[in-house]
This record gives sequence, structure tokens and C-alpha cells, in this order.
Amino acid sequence: MTKRLELTILSDNTVEKRKFLAEHGLSIYFKYNGQQYLFDTGQGEVLVSNALKLGIDLKKIDTIFLSHGHDDHTGGLKKLLEINPEIRVFAHSDIFQPKYKKADEGLEFIGINLDKSDIRNFTAAETTIAAAAGVYNTGEIPAPRASYMNERYVVNNEEGENTDPFDDDTSLYIETENGIVILLGCSHKGVKNIIDVIRGAVGDKKIAAVFGGMHLKRAGRKEINELIEYFKELDLDLLVPMHCTGRQAAVLFKEALGDMVQLASVGDKFEI
Repeated sequence: MTKRLELTILSDNTVEKRKFLAEHGLSIYFKYNGQQYLFDTGQGEVLVSNALKLGIDLKKIDTIFLSHGHDDHTGGLKKLLEINPEIRVFAHSDIFQPKYKKADEGLEFIGINLDKSDIRNFTAAETTIAAAAGVYNTGEIPAPRASYMNERYVVNNEEGENTDPFDDDTSLYIETENGIVILLGCSHKGVKNIIDVIRGAVGDKKIAAVFGGMHLKRAGRKEINELIEYFKELDLDLLVPMHCTGRQAAVLFKEALGDMVQLASVGDKFEI
């Protein structure tokens, strides 16, 4: 079986191509072994429009993976389910928790706009699970809390207001002939923590590429420089920092790592 992977960016914070739209969000469409998949849906403001312009039929997508429960990754799910009600949805069950962000005016709701009962074909991804041969959801990422906890993000439910532990923060990894390709949502559990878990799962297989959000907008130079050294160690073929990675980190990655880094935007396509 040919393990060829084609990826297209449907939603991201930036756009450079005419007639496409950007938003604060992330959605990556990919084709693999004859099947069509979606990783996250963005806020939902641009998903359908950009897919139409790219000739992507959302009715034909087999499975969608949701990286976590924030609305800039799940906001398009409602529209997608209207178009494709039988689509398989893989996600950690905690995506349905009421999630908020602390703002000057109080708590701002940033959670999913659906209930679990609204999804016909939901698969809980609490642990590593294969959606198909060669496509794996990481499940919950074990990581020391001190390495990722952020008091700006909270869960406010019957137990009260608590800092979000981000147990629902999951990622995807896909086997290709060139090595493993990793898709990150926001990396709330920490970029290195996530990739190290995947490295442990795949053994001596090469990590070929990393796409997605790395939540480094507020990161200091020390943290960014440590990640640069980490990516050098991985010897990636391709690094595509997107969405919440932040401009500073993306530019520093590009300056330090050169052609390994591609600063992509909505409408860009990749073949691996």
C-alpha cells in the first residue's frame, strides 16, 4: 500500500492567496490511501467557502479529528455535520466540557457549540487509537503539569472554576514512506511533550514533518530557542508552524532552520 499523504490548509490565521479567507483558527484537510480526512474545523467562518474554492467536497470526508474543545478548532463542526451527518468524529470526551478564557471583562466562553448527543458517529479518543491503517490519534498526552499549565484557560462546571488540565488536547500522527507526519492542534500540553510521546509510540521511525499550532505567541526567547535545538535534533524534513505558534516564533524558526521551515497559509498544499 502506498502511504502517500496530501494536505491542504483550509483554515489558518493568515492568507496570501486571492479569494480565500483567513480566521483565528485551524483546519487541515488531508487525503491518505484513498480516504479523505479533516483535522479540526477552525471557527467555522471560512471552512465551507475555502473548501468550495479548493474543490474539496465536504460530503466525501470520511473522518474528522478534533484536537481539543476550543471554538477556534471546533466551531465549524456544526456546519460540517449539517453537510455530512454520518461523518466519524474522533476526539477526547473532555472536548464537551465548558471551556473559558480569562479576559479583562471576566470569563469568555471559548468552548464547543455542540453536545455529544449531536454527533451520530463519535469515537472517544482517550487513549491512542487507529482511525485507519497508518492514521493514529494520540489520545491523552501524559505530561508534567508544570510544563504546560496556563491559568488563563479554565473549565467552569458543577465542580467550580478550575484551570483547564487539557486532558482533551490530542494530536495526530500518520505513517508515510518518508516517515511520520505529525499534526498539532494548539499543543496546549507542550510541543516537546507531545512529540516525545509520539516518538515513544513509533520507535525508531523517522519524524519527517510537523504541521500545526504550537502555542508560542507569549513564549520567551529561551523557550523558543530550546525548541529550535529540539527540532534540529529531530532532523525534520519539514516544519510548518501555523495558527497559535505566533509570528515571532515562526520567524525565528525560519531564520534558524532555513528551508526546513515553510511559513504556510490558507490554500497551501503539501505532498509527502
